[in-house]
Amino acid sequence: MAFHRIFVLDLAGLGLGEAADANRFQAVGADTLGHVAVSWPGQLNLPTLQRLGLGNIRIDDPIVGIPPVEQPHGFFGRLSMAAQGNRRTTGLREMWDYAGDIRTENVFTTLTAAGYSVTLAGPFLSYLATQTPAERFQVGSNQAAFQILYDRLNDPVSGLTYVVLPEFRFAGEQQDVDAFAGALVDTDRYLEQAIHDLGANDLLIVTSTHAADPTFGVTPTREYLPLLAYSPSRQTGHALGIRRTLADVGATVLENYGVATVTAGHSLLNEITQI
Repeated sequence: MAFHRIFVLDLAGLGLGEAADANRFQAVGADTLGHVAVSWPGQLNLPTLQRLGLGNIRIDDPIVGIPPVEQPHGFFGRLSMAAQGNRRTTGLREMWDYAGDIRTENVFTTLTAAGYSVTLAGPFLSYLATQTPAERFQVGSNQAAFQILYDRLNDPVSGLTYVVLPEFRFAGEQQDVDAFAGALVDTDRYLEQAIHDLGANDLLIVTSTHAADPTFGVTPTREYLPLLAYSPSRQTGHALGIRRTLADVGATVLENYGVATVTAGHSLLNEITQI
């Protein structure tokens, strides 16, 4: 086991520009983070995410106010959605479901069956609500979601904590650029405390399961999704490239805990543990 605890923070609604198949979903030109950065009256200042490597993901098309850093603390890349659909729950299922030896399984039930702790927090789409026996918390704000994350950071039990931040989706669907930008700034500040509380053998993954560009007329928008991975045990990170599926996140969790070998994605574990 490379990491004792894994924390996955889902900034559900944050995208990084139109995906290769955006034309199939009326999303050509969508760019959630890029559009928010240029549309918000104030400068988007996200120092914590920037240090992790958020700006390094798009060095070919820099995000206004979020330039790349010379030595990012985290590993960084983009996730592509492999699924043919594009509903809000599509990416969520893709990230955590996988083909087991006999039937389709999901990461949450597999981990709990193996004796690991699983905590889920979010606005609770029906899919998450059925994940038993995981411990579940319904939250209606990003601040409340981070409080669950902080509580779990103070719990030494080995396992997975998956936290969905609800405010990005709400802002995207309501086409509220100010609310989206404000949620990003607040998230960056909350995230700094979470990183401070990480243990040496912990892994934090910051990602998104769908995009919702608030300047676009269609939601969800089919975009590349952010992937940032950080552990205090690693001094610097490097590029993880463009991943072919969100299931790479689930595969990473499963490989770390040694509970499944047949998955839909390719684990990042070797790439983020190499010295």
